Amino acid sequence: MVAFSAGAVEKGARPSALSEDPVVEEQFAVALELHQKGVEGDEDAVVEAQQILEQLLEREPTNARVQAFLGNLYALRARDAIFYKKMGWLRKGEETLDGAVAAAPDDPSVRSVRAINSFKLPRIFGRRDLAEEDFGLLMDWAENDPSRFSDDLRRFVLYHAGQFYGERDEARGRELLEKARSVPGDSVSDEEIEEQLREMR
Repeated sequence: MVAFSAGAVEKGARPSALSEDPVVEEQFAVALELHQKGVEGDEDAVVEAQQILEQLLEREPTNARVQAFLGNLYALRARDAIFYKKMGWLRKGEETLDGAVAAAPDDPSVRSVRAINSFKLPRIFGRRDLAEEDFGLLMDWAENDPSRFSDDLRRFVLYHAGQFYGERDEARGRELLEKARSVPGDSVSDEEIEEQLREMR
């Protein structure tokens, strides 16, 4: 079994849960803050966020945004788990992310979570085709239907798409990173974008 560091969505736009229940919205926001701490390495925050989102999903089992971030948290559990438990968590994360996209295929908040997660996993796990599919749709929407995105989400997606496409086409990667920098928002800092641009020079 190969060792790996599971990919995870970095800080970014904080979507709502699209719920009519204010408790769900409030708890989802708390979980996203904990999710961010988990991305930064806080294993306890990952577990706490997971527990919140699992409870929310029991309350609203068709909520694809809750499901998508829960899937990403399972990937973080894979990152943090002892060796023989990593693949179990990773498979659970993949299944949960795929279920979220199946439930809400036209939601860019959901697609972006799976796109970035799939991109950041090592190629050996065979998720690059899904990353290609998701980023392709996201770029089409960003170009032709930008109203689907908040500014923060659009900046975040363009930043990660710049890294994804830049692996094989530096000019395309730079173009997307420049577009990300031109979009207002603080989901990704100018410094982070500049760092990626420098790496392509």
